[in-house]
Amino acid sequence: MARSISQAQLHFLEGNDIDLMGESQQSFQPIKLNDLADTLTYLAALYTEKLADSLNKADATSSGALADSIIPLDVKVFGSVYTVEIQAATYAKFIDEGVDGWAKSRGSQYKFKSKGVDPNGEMVKSIKAWLLREGSFSRNVSTQLSKRESKQKKITDATTKRAISTAYMIKRQGIRPTKFWSNTTKDMARVVEMELAKALKVDIINS
Repeated sequence: MARSISQAQLHFLEGNDIDLMGESQQSFQPIKLNDLADTLTYLAALYTEKLADSLNKADATSSGALADSIIPLDVKVFGSVYTVEIQAATYAKFIDEGVDGWAKSRGSQYKFKSKGVDPNGEMVKSIKAWLLREGSFSRNVSTQLSKRESKQKKITDATTKRAISTAYMIKRQGIRPTKFWSNTTKDMARVVEMELAKALKVDIINS
């Protein structure tokens, strides 16, 4: 989320009469936008929290550590422009916009490169890790097995087969779009405008 304060400035100026006629330029000092910087930090944290909530509501928890990867960065100042960015795992865009499957369109600009599934590929590894983390296979394995190694081998073999099958179906059916990022950005737009406008007023008054 990179925001310029120009729109907030405009909102402030439209609602306030400021008469600068007859004033010497030497009597003016640069305004320190401390409250604006603090507000941007707050907004970035709020944005991040809402993104995680939206992701959970979209039932996209199987995307692994995506929610944990969404973090706000520090506010940066370039002259009169204040910005703050949100960092996230690169596959956030695929979860947001979806991915077309080879047998089903999801209306996305993204597509899988091939129909095949590599048993040793990253996709299978990721799905396998999630299946093991969820614990579904450890619950399904017979409790009569006495040797830990044998039990673990059965869990691993079953999980690998299910991961390959799941990866194949994902490529076939695609990934439905969640719009978790797009919708959150729309919801945050008005909040951002209001908070930046208030912060700008505070900084001008304090200066």
